[in-house]
Amino acid sequence: MFSKFKLAIDKDIKISPELWTQLQEFGRIRYLKKNEYLLQAGQVCKHGYFINSGSLIKTFLNQNGKEIVQGFYIDKDYAFLSEVTSYFSKKPSDFQIKAIENCELIEFSESQLKFLADNFQEFALFYHKITAKSYQNLYMFSAMRLSLNAEDFLIFLYNQHPIYMQRIPDKYIAQFMGISKEWLSKLKKKVFKPNSKND
Repeated sequence: MFSKFKLAIDKDIKISPELWTQLQEFGRIRYLKKNEYLLQAGQVCKHGYFINSGSLIKTFLNQNGKEIVQGFYIDKDYAFLSEVTSYFSKKPSDFQIKAIENCELIEFSESQLKFLADNFQEFALFYHKITAKSYQNLYMFSAMRLSLNAEDFLIFLYNQHPIYMQRIPDKYIAQFMGISKEWLSKLKKKVFKPNSKND
């Protein structure tokens, strides 16, 4: 259960036997079924997660109650997950996090993560790094989505994050881009099958 988690941490820090023992004692395996919510709007995010398997989306509920896709989390791309705004502000989240595949997560509470950061300097450095990367990913995706037209953003996703195109359903990719699923289908034909006829 924890081998993939250890490999992910080993890329950044050297894990002492004491830290590894503590991580295994704290970590709780949590399972989500497809379309089940990890976090709903109005809840305070009090945990951090590592995605052993599966993928999730972050959504925002507009005034009409429609879910607007704000971002993606996927095991093979960036597997560390938290709703960082709510987590650090300790205020109810405006966002929701929903599984779009069956998921297996390792869950750590806020107090456990604080204990690890306070007692293991190497983990504190790692924790700050993944938090900063989470913000960076959020802003980078927003900036790319706003600065590129739909076709160029699709090419960006394909070149930089091909796993999203393989694992995230088209309807969520389209919602994130602010276009219809039908228009996304036409763009994919244009970009990836240049010799085919568009409808």
